[in-house]
Amino acid sequence: MPLVSALRASVLAPLVSLLPLAGCAGLNAYGPTAEVTQSRYTTIVNYSTERVDADRVDALLVEVAELLQVQLDPATPPPRIVVTTPDRIARLYEPGGTRFSGGLQALALYFPGRRLVMIPYFDRILLGHELAHYLTEQYVAAPLPEWEPIADRVEWRLAFGRGRGEKAAPVTRVIGRPTRTQADHP
Repeated sequence: MPLVSALRASVLAPLVSLLPLAGCAGLNAYGPTAEVTQSRYTTIVNYSTERVDADRVDALLVEVAELLQVQLDPATPPPRIVVTTPDRIARLYEPGGTRFSGGLQALALYFPGRRLVMIPYFDRILLGHELAHYLTEQYVAAPLPEWEPIADRVEWRLAFGRGRGEKAAPVTRVIGRPTRTQADHP
């Protein structure tokens, strides 16, 4: 009996250890051509093999707009959301002059002036952060240095709701050199 158990363990262990890799690989697979979807508020260019639900993207854009207290205007050019490989995002980000220490790379980005969002997969927090940049550029009168704190605050709200003791004040109240406080992040 111990020999059978040892044989099972020697055969099954490598196979079981490969299952998580197969699952992860399947989650973020990309193709050479994109599926283009025009939604009510966005254009989605999806190179991923995973379907991106345009209605969920639109709902997220509306939610982020509400957090920023802006009204979406059909006359404003919509964002183009490209779902592509993390390597492609990192390669496009580096020429912009930003490199992270320790080998870190950008996971998602927004190109100001082009209304272009690039993400590796659909994730509410990740995409919400980048959509905050789009809405800040198109609707909120904030200088470029304020964009990241605004997007961080949107990200926090999407992930955790209101901060401790925080009322339903607009996220854009961070304009004016905000700093993260204990009230912002419990």
